[in-house]
Amino acid sequence: MITNGASPSRFVEVDGCFNYRDLGGYRTQDGRTVAWRRLYRSDGLHRITHCGTAAFDALGVVTVIDLRSPVEVATRKWTPSAGWSGRRLLLPLLPEPPDWAAEDPEDLAQEDFAARHYWHTAVTGAARLKAAVEALAAPGALPAVFHCAAGKDRTGVLAALVLRLLGVPVETIADDYALSDEATARWEASLEAGNEDDTQTTWAYVPPAMLVAPPANMLLFLQRLDVEYGSVQGFATHIGIGRESVERLRQALLSGYS
Repeated sequence: MITNGASPSRFVEVDGCFNYRDLGGYRTQDGRTVAWRRLYRSDGLHRITHCGTAAFDALGVVTVIDLRSPVEVATRKWTPSAGWSGRRLLLPLLPEPPDWAAEDPEDLAQEDFAARHYWHTAVTGAARLKAAVEALAAPGALPAVFHCAAGKDRTGVLAALVLRLLGVPVETIADDYALSDEATARWEASLEAGNEDDTQTTWAYVPPAMLVAPPANMLLFLQRLDVEYGSVQGFATHIGIGRESVERLRQALLSGYS
């Protein structure tokens, strides 16, 4: 379960973003803890306001990984502050935004649709997932943030892979994924207040199954990885992520790891 106590806030206030979250504080199955303020997940950084830019810079992020498609990057640009000297990697997990309107309505209504979409994302974006994990594991790469548009689906796939490689239990990962429902509520409140909806051009139609984040979606996806590859580590090995990269990631992010 997710517990904050006196620890830092899970949601990080970066004005303009609705789903900027810290992945620290989670316990692993061997009793270690993921470090706070080292790794973040987020929705589109293009939403960051002038005030939010100052908050972002204060986090000291040195690596930004953008998981969006080329068309999304081109139409929803993020411009860092003039003083930011970090590294930005464009690693689209999908070549273009899904055309949900072209899908079979009966298929969209299936309970496992979101989990199957995450599977498709992982398989299609395997080379980019490998590059993302290796980038996060590189010396001097942290603090880092990775993001997509809403910070739920493509970001959720990478977050699940990273947290599972660190040894975080699947139930905790599913609970972390489900926090995106809180971000959706924040976004909806922004729209009700009269603020701009910047999703309409890119996402002409989104099926109801992709608008919510029940833990079952992530659990089904992770279970399929286990069935197909034996474990998430097996999937990582299959797509070319070396054990040395996983070890560096653990050393950089886990307390008491040597």
